Amino acid sequence: MEDSRNALQAILAMISLEKILAVLIICAVAWLFLVFAQFSLAKLTLKLPKHRLLLNRLYPFIRLFTWGGVIMYAIIGILNPHENLVLAVIGSISIVIGLATQEPAKNLIAGFIIMLNPPYRVGDMVTLAGHYGEVIKLEWSVTWLRTFDDNTVMVPNAEALKTAVSNSNSGALDEMVVINFCLPIHIDHQTAIALAKEATQCSPYTFLNKPIKVMISSDFRFGEHLLLLTIKAYVMDVRLERKFSSDINIRVLNAFKQARLYGE
Repeated sequence: MEDSRNALQAILAMISLEKILAVLIICAVAWLFLVFAQFSLAKLTLKLPKHRLLLNRLYPFIRLFTWGGVIMYAIIGILNPHENLVLAVIGSISIVIGLATQEPAKNLIAGFIIMLNPPYRVGDMVTLAGHYGEVIKLEWSVTWLRTFDDNTVMVPNAEALKTAVSNSNSGALDEMVVINFCLPIHIDHQTAIALAKEATQCSPYTFLNKPIKVMISSDFRFGEHLLLLTIKAYVMDVRLERKFSSDINIRVLNAFKQARLYGE
């Protein structure tokens, strides 16, 4: 009982109006700095679109180190508690957090692991918890995705570490897109391959620094043999994936119709 009373008196003696104001001022300065950093990175992203992914990944680390520095300075530089009091408070808080907030604590730890050893980063196209989309925000406890249906999905970080994560671009601005076509078995497959490759090369969304592959296989569907033509090409920006796929479909189908492949 006496120890608890002494600990309470030590906490009250440590807190003063001047110290509280100092902590609030530091928090306000840190918040303004983060707002400025986020605004500046957004402007740089518009001016340097090729470096969008790198710039987007900087903010989570800036926020982490900023608030970490604020907490450390507030405790050590302003409040300056006694060592025994710090150990006692940390022990009490640890017990409370462990009992009352197991899932949030798991998400925070998982978020820290993801930032240090990332299976994905801001700007990556991933399949996470059954949802496919772009990672738009990586926070300490949750990851935010934007799908191609313009839905925003929140995934707890602990869930992300428990399941397999499919990453389409792994930090690169470009990504491979696979497009399939079913063709009659009797068509000239060499002509089909040449037309498909030429049409893909002509798309304004194609990243021509990486190879375009067109492959042929066969399948038996609906009681007949079919040729399966597969195009593997890279889109220059992950956000253009659906536009790229649609453009390739239109161009290849038009090329096939103009060459009258289906009429042979």
